[in-house]
Amino acid sequence: MIEKKVKDINKEVGLLKKELNVLKRNFRKKFNLIINELQKFGYDYEIILEPENQELDSHEYYPSLIEKIIPKKSFKDVILNEDIKSQLNMALSQIKNHNKLMNEWKLSNIQDGNALSMIFSGPSGTGKTLTAEALAKELKNKLYIVRYSNLVDSFIGETGKNIVKVFEIAKKNKAILFFDEADAIASSRTNIFSSTDSETNLTKNVLLKELEKFDGIVIFATNLASNFDKAFERRINLHINFKMPNIDEREQIWKLLSKALPLNKDVNFNDIAKEFEFSGGHIKNSVINAARLAISNNSDDIKKEHFVKAARLVREGRNILQQFEDENKDKLNYLG
Repeated sequence: MIEKKVKDINKEVGLLKKELNVLKRNFRKKFNLIINELQKFGYDYEIILEPENQELDSHEYYPSLIEKIIPKKSFKDVILNEDIKSQLNMALSQIKNHNKLMNEWKLSNIQDGNALSMIFSGPSGTGKTLTAEALAKELKNKLYIVRYSNLVDSFIGETGKNIVKVFEIAKKNKAILFFDEADAIASSRTNIFSSTDSETNLTKNVLLKELEKFDGIVIFATNLASNFDKAFERRINLHINFKMPNIDEREQIWKLLSKALPLNKDVNFNDIAKEFEFSGGHIKNSVINAARLAISNNSDDIKKEHFVKAARLVREGRNILQQFEDENKDKLNYLG
């Protein structure tokens, strides 16, 4: 009697899972159409979603777990300080001579795992993802972006399985793995007070084991590297800290992002860079908004006033968000 009931429940769960997979597939098809439309307006990323005839249980493809980037940006498209450039050159040298280091020089005898792993730490908008894309382009690799929210599964043990799948597909396709907001998954392990704590620690153990077996490139991006588990730190080959750009770097970013735009002679990016202490991400948003303001004013070019007004709007939005975070930091629950 009980066995029959268990079978019926499992059957019902299986049907619900299939229905959920169908809903996910339909959603991602529609999302793919939206991305295609965005690409017509210069959206840079190619997000590979579920193909028409993809088997749901295929072990070759997991569209909901990764965001596949076909690298288009090179290091010419990234403004970095000399310290970061030096560290990246060191990373490139290690990557290109990885076989020599690990096999000829027998570094594998003393290093935990064969992966070349890096931490990119720093505030949002400072170029961590863009640098990873440029690195992938330099090495002629694909870039797979993994977000913690896509890995998490409500069923016990499934998050760990998702991590295994991500490493499997990256290995098969020789892709660079980029874990965004990695402190959510690689933060210090917790004392076990509930099944959730146990699952969190289990997930981290799975990630550590996969990192040891992986022989490719893994990048962990975080806003706060101090939260990282010590066990992860021991497996990191290089830690690159992305700082907020200085005035000269900000001016270069403004110029780089605006080089194709029709600029009025009154535009002085040095003045704008001095007034607005922005990250590259905020500068990008300001440039986009300045172009929109100019168009809405029926202007034939983009004037300094458009850039200044756009930058002030971005700064105001940033300050409002920061104020909200400051007021609610004690109420926010962080994963990990």
